[in-house]
Amino acid sequence: MSFTTRAPRGTVETAAAANVADSYDVVVIGSGASGMTAALSAAVEGASVLVLESEDLVGGTSAISGGAIWVPAHNMSYKALGTTDSLEEGRIYMMGQGRDEVLDPAIVDAFLDNAPEVARFVETRTGLSWLPVAWPDYTSDIRGASNFRALFPAPYSPEGLGRYADLVQPPKKSGMARNPLPLWIMNAVEGVWLGGYALIGALLEGSIDRGVQVRTEARATRLIREGDAVRRVEIATPTGPVTVRAERGVILASGGFEGSDRLTEKHLGKAFSTQVSLRGHTGDALSMIEEVGADTVGLDQAWWMPGIHVPGDELGGTPISRLVQGERALPHTIMVNSAGERFGNEAASYNDLGAVMREVDPDTGEMPNATAWMIFDEYYHRHYSFLSTLPGGTYPDVVQSAPTLEALAKKCGIDPEGLVRTVREYNPEAAKGRDPWFGRGTTTFERFFGDHNPFLGALSWNAWAPATAEKTRTAFASAVGPVAGQVLRRIAKAKNPESVRRLLVRPLAMLMKPALKNPASGALGPVDTPPYFAVKVEASAIGTIGGPRTDAESRVVDTTGTPIPGLFAAGNVGGATTHGFYGGAGGTIVLGVVFGHIAGRVAATDRPATTPAAAEAAAQPAGAGRRA
Repeated sequence: MSFTTRAPRGTVETAAAANVADSYDVVVIGSGASGMTAALSAAVEGASVLVLESEDLVGGTSAISGGAIWVPAHNMSYKALGTTDSLEEGRIYMMGQGRDEVLDPAIVDAFLDNAPEVARFVETRTGLSWLPVAWPDYTSDIRGASNFRALFPAPYSPEGLGRYADLVQPPKKSGMARNPLPLWIMNAVEGVWLGGYALIGALLEGSIDRGVQVRTEARATRLIREGDAVRRVEIATPTGPVTVRAERGVILASGGFEGSDRLTEKHLGKAFSTQVSLRGHTGDALSMIEEVGADTVGLDQAWWMPGIHVPGDELGGTPISRLVQGERALPHTIMVNSAGERFGNEAASYNDLGAVMREVDPDTGEMPNATAWMIFDEYYHRHYSFLSTLPGGTYPDVVQSAPTLEALAKKCGIDPEGLVRTVREYNPEAAKGRDPWFGRGTTTFERFFGDHNPFLGALSWNAWAPATAEKTRTAFASAVGPVAGQVLRRIAKAKNPESVRRLLVRPLAMLMKPALKNPASGALGPVDTPPYFAVKVEASAIGTIGGPRTDAESRVVDTTGTPIPGLFAAGNVGGATTHGFYGGAGGTIVLGVVFGHIAGRVAATDRPATTPAAAEAAAQPAGAGRRA
């Protein structure tokens, strides 16, 4: 293939449709939040940057996510939220529950000290604004936890992307039933992008403005060393292989290996029977880093997520399942395995519950909870939306129903005696707002998605006419969505984050903060009103987190703990920087964004990007201290 010189401004083209220059300062593999932040960071430092994306659209799983980042001490709109925070509180939280004996303190300090700065960097270098909201940390009952560390993308206008807007991965359907965030009206707003769609769009726009070249359908297949340093990347394109030189560094940001049955079987004990992330995450980086002698870490870990597959749900022509989140925390439902037994706290974070679902029985070597059933009754059916079905509506065929628990169990292959016994024991305690087995409803996070109407209580339409309430909200959102979209688009185009926050943070706080005081009864209720319903829930993952071991500067290290010159990693491919600890909403994306930013800066400049303490630790062999 012939080569051309670099274009003065950024472009997004397929590798087959556009020539690729033979040399760049920095080559980034992957176009999710970590990759695009790394590319933008390097470009801001003056480096020429090439981003390689194996799929035909930009954004990866980040684009279909909520797009939030979890940032302790972000210092945005604290007065409007009625809160304060500090890096020390964030550190106490992250290092709690024995994690101080597991995590690398230099990496934790690098994260904490850079995260607020990176949030501001994204705002100043792109068209995105952050909205801080009330959203409890996932382990909300330990020291250092906060209810206000999640930053969600504000509405973003894609106008600046021009023709490249069509090359960003669009979002997928959500299975969320109730949410303190007013998604019912946000999803009806037209003309602006939200969530991960907004985050990737803004990062792409900022990168293009600074000359970053993005090539889709360009799969990196090999890293090539020149002496000690990684300096070339081999790419498979539709028209044949290409080798590109990286003068200063290669940044791996290509996601995990959850899409590979072979690798999940090998490292996680069993392949996933359902997928909740995008295709393309097949672990290419693992084979590439082996050739250059990189150490690995966290290959047995993932960001776990229960999923429900509704036949016909696809994204990019590939089946994709819906996430199971707040639906589990509502009353009048439980989850059981094939023995009809509860196995965990249904209202816990998806990462914690998903981990329980993937636990291996030491006696049998099996995962008895990997396939489970969400059981609920007619009260649940009449009061809550589920799988895009309004309260009282007709569910898709994936939901089974029967007049008795015994009949329902037989339909689903559940042990009837086990299910009846479990429900019989559960109901009296649930009616009192208690769960003596797993403590459901005892933390702020577990109650946050529960059933509570703080403004009107029993007089709320949600309480006495849920279907009417949902239809009214939908009709209202459809009516005001286009107008609201035009207003928000104007605001977004102004690129003034402080103005956006002055307009939106206080109203959102008024809507969401009352959910922080939800009672335990909002997450617990007896399953006692026939008919009964069941839907299969499979253990899955929004991403694996094992890969090359990295230090506090995002440098990949070899098996002796020595950094491999010219090689960096960030995001789900980047080596389990928090050992699987999921801090709160946005806890995965923020690791990619922060360490992608560090990787971009260091690769482009060889300048330390962290604190003096982290820099001192980084000067030692990476294996000298406690490591992630």
